[in-house]
Formats: sequence, structure tokens, C-alpha cells
Amino acid sequence: MKSFLVKCVLALCITFCCLFYLDMMYEQKTESPLGEINVFQFIPNDIQIANVGSSHGQCDFNWIPLTKERGISTFNFALTSQSYEYDYALINMHQDDFVEGSLLFIPVSYFSFNREATDPNDIEAISVRYYRLLSPKYNPDYSLYKDLVAVRFPVLSAGEKIFDLFKPPVTFPSLSENRPNIIYAAEISPEGTEDGAADQGAQTGTEGSVDQEGQTAGSGEAGQTGTDGDVPPDQNPEDAPAAEEEAAPGQVPAQTPEELYGAETVQGFQEKGLARYERHFLNKEEYFEADKIQDLKNMIELCQRKGITPILITTPFTVYYNQYVSDEFLQGFYATIHSLTSAYGISYYDYSHDERFQTSLQYFGDADHLNGEGADYFTGLLMEEVPELKTYLETH
Repeated sequence: MKSFLVKCVLALCITFCCLFYLDMMYEQKTESPLGEINVFQFIPNDIQIANVGSSHGQCDFNWIPLTKERGISTFNFALTSQSYEYDYALINMHQDDFVEGSLLFIPVSYFSFNREATDPNDIEAISVRYYRLLSPKYNPDYSLYKDLVAVRFPVLSAGEKIFDLFKPPVTFPSLSENRPNIIYAAEISPEGTEDGAADQGAQTGTEGSVDQEGQTAGSGEAGQTGTDGDVPPDQNPEDAPAAEEEAAPGQVPAQTPEELYGAETVQGFQEKGLARYERHFLNKEEYFEADKIQDLKNMIELCQRKGITPILITTPFTVYYNQYVSDEFLQGFYATIHSLTSAYGISYYDYSHDERFQTSLQYFGDADHLNGEGADYFTGLLMEEVPELKTYLETH
């Protein structure tokens, strides 16, 4: 009997060792979306400036120069399709890693008050990655079964992907050094090729100003909100954006986007704009869901309890995305934001219709995500135009 038990224990140990080995090999060789979370292994414990958000936060903020040149401790908590529920969970788990008086930028996108991802496969993939980022205490979707089968030992749920074991290892780049263009299957052209970023070299428009006390930042009138919550009409792409304005007598006429970037590039952005709009707006019964708004409220309240200054912000979009967004939606969008800024006494800055970006395609990877150059330019503007950030940098 004793010999039998020893053999059983030995067999069990060998089985687990084999499982660990196969799982390690599988994770090295499978093209898993979990590769993008590697940067979360390096969260500093003295964060001064950070942001949360979905892909708009992931792509549009670049705090690396502040860290390298000024020694400011920063971190980007954003991930593709990340909701306020997970924004809050991440900040709640890492609340003690923020120093007193730190700043947290909270992007507010058109889809922020509903679920961006509606495909069940997308939703499942989003849920799984947080098992690597959050302890069970903070994970709002925790399941022991999913933890073991899909996360701890993903080889157990590999299915046909088990053949990835015969592939060479996959190397995952760090998002801090490589900002990929966020592409979804619906946005790949029929030929199977992706529309690349626009050519470099176009000139930017005139700089705008930033108002304090919850008002909007950015140039131009489109998309701005005041302290009274008024909402202007939606920007139309035919309403003469900066690149298409008529030149004054004696001046060289401004070039159109087609002249600057080529008709093919502009057409690609138009197609991407429609695809992004369809992803964010179609097949949704409600754009402003109470639980999503409550998740944002929870995060704001957590920040204020911990001495962190929350700053709401809408990142730049191209006109090729904005053109589909209705006045009716924008009225509800800005009214929802204004109710939050009024209730909590926080600021909101809106760059969604900023004329320095709308038709400056050299700054964009697609219709609503900045590329590396755009992120550098946008983050630089924030350091000059957002009073909370400007003051913090002047005193640290």
C-alpha cells in the first residue's frame, strides 16, 4: 500500500512537471494578446503622473521623455478596450503606488459610457488578461476555473492552437518602446492589407488655449464645453478645417489633405473612420449606461480620497471619425461629462475636434488613434496647456 501511494505521488509530480513545461513552451510560442501587458511588470512605486484608458490612452500619451529627462515617475495603465471598471480596479490595486498630489489623466471617449467590445470573443480576451494584472481581490470578473484553465495553464484550453508548440518562440515588444497601430479585424481592407500611417511633414494649425475650472482645451469651436455645459454643433468635414481654409490675398492657398497626403491615404482614413464609428456606435441599445458612469465616479472618488488629482480628457480624433458623430449624441456626451465635473469639482479638456489634429494625418495611425509622433506632440501640448500638469511640472 505504501509503495502504491509513493507511485501515485510520483506520477502526480511528473504530470505537473510535464504540464508546467508544456505550458511554459506554449506561452513562449503562441501569439497571445497577453504580450501587451508585459509593461505592467514595471509599475513604479512612486507614481507622480499617470493615465488610464482604452487604446486612446494607450496610444496617445507618451510620458517617457518626462521620466528620462526630468526624472518624473510616470506610468500608462491603459489597454485596448479597457473599461472604467478595469481602470478603477487597476488604480484601486495600485493606489498606494501614487504619491501625494499626483495626477491621473482619465480619457473620456465616445464609447466610454458603454461597452466598446461587443463580440463575445473580444470580451473574453479582455477579461482573461486581467487575471495576470489583478489579484483576485481586485478582479471584478474573477473565476477560479478560468484562472487555472485559461490563465495559469493556458495549454489546457489551447484547442487547435496546441500545434503552436512546434513553432519558434514569439518575442513580444514592450509597448513603452513600440506603439502599435490598434487594428481590429473589421478594419482590415478587403485585400488583407492595413492602411498605414500618413506621410510626414505637414504643418500644424494655430495653437489653442486652455480654460480652467472644468472647461475645454484645444483650438477651434467644435467640441468645446463651458462651465454652463453648452454644447456646440458637431464639426462637419466640409466646414473648412484648417488645412482647407481659403488663403488671404497675397498668401499661398492652403493645401487640402488630398494634396498633402495623397488621395489614397485620405481614402484609407475615411474607411477607417467609418469602421471605427461602426464599432463604437452600432448594435448598442444605450450609449450612457448607469453602471459605467458609476465606475468612473468610483475612480474619481478613490483619487480624491488618496490625494490624486483626476483630470478628464478627450484625446484628438480626425475629422474622418468625427463626421459620423451626431449632434444628439454629443449633447448627451458633454452633458454627462459636465455633470461629473460639476459634482466633483474637477477639470475636463476636450481635444476631440482640435484643429491642430483633425486633418493633420501625419499624427495619426488611424482615424482616432495617434501614432508615435502624434503622441509626442499631444503630450507636449498637455504640458503647456493643462494648468494642473503645467503647475506640477513647474514645482517638481
